[in-house]
Amino acid sequence: MEIGNFSSWKRTGKTFSKSGQGDAQIVKCIDDDDGGLYVMKTMPPGQARRPERQERFKREIEALRQFDDPHVLRIVDYGADERGAPYLVTPYCENGSLDAAPKLSVMETLRRFLGICQGVAHAHEKNIVHRDIKPRNIFLDGNDEPVVGDFGLCFLLGDENTDDDRVTETMEVAGPRWFGAPETRDGRLEDVTPTGDVYSLGKVLHSMFPGTRPFDREDHRSARNQLGKGLVNRREYELVHELLDRMIVHNPSARYPDAKVAAEAVTRLIRILEANGRPILIDFPHTCAFCGQGEYKFLNGPEDLRKNTEAPQSWGLTAPVMSPQPAQYSHNFFMIALCDVCGHVQFFRPDLVKGAKDLWMRKPQ
Repeated sequence: MEIGNFSSWKRTGKTFSKSGQGDAQIVKCIDDDDGGLYVMKTMPPGQARRPERQERFKREIEALRQFDDPHVLRIVDYGADERGAPYLVTPYCENGSLDAAPKLSVMETLRRFLGICQGVAHAHEKNIVHRDIKPRNIFLDGNDEPVVGDFGLCFLLGDENTDDDRVTETMEVAGPRWFGAPETRDGRLEDVTPTGDVYSLGKVLHSMFPGTRPFDREDHRSARNQLGKGLVNRREYELVHELLDRMIVHNPSARYPDAKVAAEAVTRLIRILEANGRPILIDFPHTCAFCGQGEYKFLNGPEDLRKNTEAPQSWGLTAPVMSPQPAQYSHNFFMIALCDVCGHVQFFRPDLVKGAKDLWMRKPQ
């Protein structure tokens, strides 16, 4: 296919979307016999006359040309239309956008979200910050795989022309209200970093679960926004909230630094859930792994753990004697969880693992 040949495309009469960033029409390539559908994005007449809007559109083309990842929208053609205004063509994702997709199980949701993170991570590796991540800008291809698109507000980090050749005007707010990071609200370029996309990704993940509504600067753990409300076993959702603790947080330095690190965290969470992992928290309802009916009750609590006051002999237990005995075994501390239905018992030795005590002593946020 010849790049930049606007006459190669025939409109089908179907509109894909309309927005201030550009109008998108479903088109076919007259040179292809397969009848495949594509999306052509053009500039509205009013926008096409504004040089700064044309520059923004060209910047999106520049970004898309760099991508080579199945989870990022690829560019098929680009050039100038009959008005001399820029256009671009991308594949048509027939299963629509994420905002209209049916809700999935926790595991299926995380696997889909992993693909989204991998797509954004690919952009971050190219020093491109999306700045407009939201469900409407994430598409589903014919295999229901997520594809990140609409880079109309993207920012190229380290661009030598950012002072006078800019994508976003000073103090212009970039991105959606519900999904944008707090520091991006005033449009300052010095605040544009990959952590802003990480915040938006967290908001997207939260929206992918049933019973959720968009929220602004509220806590994702608030009563209104808590995942899995009303469920007896919230094990999976608590682990998701622990992931979101590093994404939907106001302080950018407290977030994952970029989408690649976020994707690695999602991968770890998927492995934890595949292994039937549980939140490492005393004050959290843990369903019995044996009978599946009861709930484990800890016979010693956080204060015992903090002070190391629980004597193992009080439970009829004796820790193995090692000779010579390493220093870390000099004080034996057992944590004991007892099922309140079948009596199944779980034993823990957090004193033997660095950092384990701190994990157990946390409170659910």
